[in-house]
Amino acid sequence: MTPIPSAELYRKSEAVSLHEQQVHHHLKKNDGLQILRAIAALLVVHRHSIEVVRWNQFAQDHGSYNIDKFGAFGVDVFFVISGYILSTVVLRTRPDTPRPAFDFLTRRYIRILPIYWITSLAMLAIYMKQKLIPITPGWVARSLLLLPSLESRLRVPLIVFGWTLVFEMFFYYVLSFNMLFGKRKVVLRSIASIALLVAIGAAVGFERPILVLVANPINVEFLLGCCIALLYTKIGRKPTLGVVLMLTGGLLLGATVVFGFGHLDDATLTLNSDRSWYRLLLWGLPSAILTAGFVFRPTQLQSAFGRLWVFLGDASYSLYLTHPFAIKAVSILCNKLELPLPFVFVLGVPAALVVGSAVHLVVERPLLRLFGSRKAAA
Repeated sequence: MTPIPSAELYRKSEAVSLHEQQVHHHLKKNDGLQILRAIAALLVVHRHSIEVVRWNQFAQDHGSYNIDKFGAFGVDVFFVISGYILSTVVLRTRPDTPRPAFDFLTRRYIRILPIYWITSLAMLAIYMKQKLIPITPGWVARSLLLLPSLESRLRVPLIVFGWTLVFEMFFYYVLSFNMLFGKRKVVLRSIASIALLVAIGAAVGFERPILVLVANPINVEFLLGCCIALLYTKIGRKPTLGVVLMLTGGLLLGATVVFGFGHLDDATLTLNSDRSWYRLLLWGLPSAILTAGFVFRPTQLQSAFGRLWVFLGDASYSLYLTHPFAIKAVSILCNKLELPLPFVFVLGVPAALVVGSAVHLVVERPLLRLFGSRKAAA
């Protein structure tokens, strides 16, 4: 074997280094994407606050159903964004990182679980006090570990909308598993893994335990985010394309508000697989188009108003987890003060923003620093 001359070796390493710098430049923090995360969180808050009002009015069949419930597609936007962001994390992982799969998964646990456990235990305390639903150790354990049931189709965790985090964790496990087979093409292998599982589910049926999670078409939304990340590393900024995609995705999602979406907001229709394909087509694909628009037209904001929205994007996870508590508190307050029910929405959304932001600053950030520093020191 002919040895490689040192000059050639230097040129090769320099080329690799330049490529890595270009990839890192393409994948730097995108303020526009943070704003999209904030919007997605507010959509979910809107959906749940309106639901409280409608439930109290006993008017679930109200004629404005589409306007009441459309905020549920914020979850689909979150899934696509998650697929994109986690893919960029993998693509930016240094080649010399030891135990990349372990490191990646540990950081995901640190990011997701501490604040989730706190809010879940708070919800458990409420359930135990009210004694409205049966509580079993198995359900509590699965909820805290974000695991599916082995005996039945997916059951919602202690925090009802925590089912989305069960899918999120599954995506993390797919990425981590593929890291075990080498650091190159991890994202491509993950895309292939999810596509294969969904194809198997389509062939044999996924209306059964475990398969309803791992073979659910809703997982394709993560896959779409991965594809956006890979494409962006190849072609970079495309502002005109980004604007077209943002408008197209927004119009397609808006069309479902006008023409209806067949009760896709009902999580059980995804958890028992009845409407998963329909949700992917009606909400998943437009969410991916919208997200791609924000990716290909990256934005860096300096204005105070813009930075506020970026902050709300940073706080979106805390807002997502805590908004039911804020809305419920406002509902109780309105009831005591005998305020009209619409005040639940008018006051509930700002209250959710304040509570979510406070929890992000006082609880989530300190926990991330605490566990992050301990991991670094380990």
